[in-house]
Amino acid sequence: MESSADEHAMESDTETESDLISELPEDILQKILSCVWIRTVVRMRRVSRKWMELCESLQFIRLDYRDFEHWKVEKFTRFVNNLLLVRRKVDLQTFQLHWNPHGPLNCNDVRMWIGYAVKHNVKVLDVKLCLYDKTVLPPAIFTCRSLQELNLQWGNAPYRDYDHTGLVLPDIINLPSLKKLTLRDVEVDELSLNRFIAWSPGLEDLNLIDSAMHLDLIASKALKRLTLDGFLDECDGFTIAAPHLISFECTGCSLEAISWRDQPSLESARIDTCGYTFDCESKFTGVLKYAKKLALFGSDIKVMLEKELPTCSAFESLTTLEIGEWFLTEDLYVVLRFLQLSPRLEELTLMHRPLDEGAEIDCMPIDGMTFQCPLLESVVIQCSEGDGRIDKLLSVLVVNGISLDNINIAFYDEIEKRDRAERIRADEEQSKELRIFEKRVKRNPEWREYDPYAMSESDSKQSDDGFSDASDDPDDY
Repeated sequence: MESSADEHAMESDTETESDLISELPEDILQKILSCVWIRTVVRMRRVSRKWMELCESLQFIRLDYRDFEHWKVEKFTRFVNNLLLVRRKVDLQTFQLHWNPHGPLNCNDVRMWIGYAVKHNVKVLDVKLCLYDKTVLPPAIFTCRSLQELNLQWGNAPYRDYDHTGLVLPDIINLPSLKKLTLRDVEVDELSLNRFIAWSPGLEDLNLIDSAMHLDLIASKALKRLTLDGFLDECDGFTIAAPHLISFECTGCSLEAISWRDQPSLESARIDTCGYTFDCESKFTGVLKYAKKLALFGSDIKVMLEKELPTCSAFESLTTLEIGEWFLTEDLYVVLRFLQLSPRLEELTLMHRPLDEGAEIDCMPIDGMTFQCPLLESVVIQCSEGDGRIDKLLSVLVVNGISLDNINIAFYDEIEKRDRAERIRADEEQSKELRIFEKRVKRNPEWREYDPYAMSESDSKQSDDGFSDASDDPDDY
């Protein structure tokens, strides 16, 4: 049973409250509407003429499958078509479509909706789908002059499509207003990347997720943030020439594959590699020494730091360090040397990988090594439960002045359980909000024309999407 406090928090139907909200400036009202469930926004059209005009001039359209999880695809499609049909001819700030794999959308419908957004000068286009048919991807996306942020995460191609691994970009790319680009499962080679950079002079934020292929050079004087997470084929190596880069994240390649030209001064970096050795002569730590936050994981990271830290200058700005995924208790040199060079460090996370039985490790000596980190107040050690070798690591930290009160040991199993519990809690909270919302609908018959979770075939014959009868579809794009 829901508490009366929860129900009261969701009910704001008095004329006084309605009038007070209606008096706010339109841009603030649009921001408020952007945070409200789109289904609620549709029903709010019936509150007053003022709200009808606002809802029909909606600047933020956010469509998330979690808000429609009990709906059939046909029902959701009608809802979106009617939403676009009644909307006035005003520009769009954001069009967001996130859909799960259990009920694939018709690609022609997706094409039409994206086309509508492009035609209405959308600034932020955010589309996450499970499957796609690249033959119906609207090429107008890549010539939209208003687009400032583009996020295309279209999942895997259908099994019948053997010609390409991921989505294929068009030959013409011209996005003069683009500032942030995120692509997932998209074939981005050096030619297509150069098109983006050349025709998007303000591109500052680039994120390629399971997309990069055949990239030898990433060169941009405007780029400030770069993320490379996974590659479509084996990564043979690439060079980064981005002198103004302040943030770099890379996952899924060996450290030897990364080289720098026009070395930047990074403020943050997260590098999670899959190599084992590092034979490069270039000073990799040179791009890290001014960073405030570092997260460095992988065996080849350890090898690189062993080579470069002995002669490296201090990390004067570093306040947060995450490091490990190698056998920390068997080889502490890198950790202790890093602490020696980090006088302003405040937060430290150490990730220890359990030692395989019979494994042999070449360790650098730590005899006589000490460090001073007077600002260090939080140390987290992640390890497997029952690993007695962690005592050695604790002893080294305590001897150098780190209080046991500031050290927290987190076991991997417990971390996984905590994350799983948090996901369950979030799902339960959303279900609770849905139940409260439906109670409110039942108390306002003028808002309800249907059972919103009805699954019968007859619901397709009713006006069950919160709109008045409207049989026409939006223009075909």
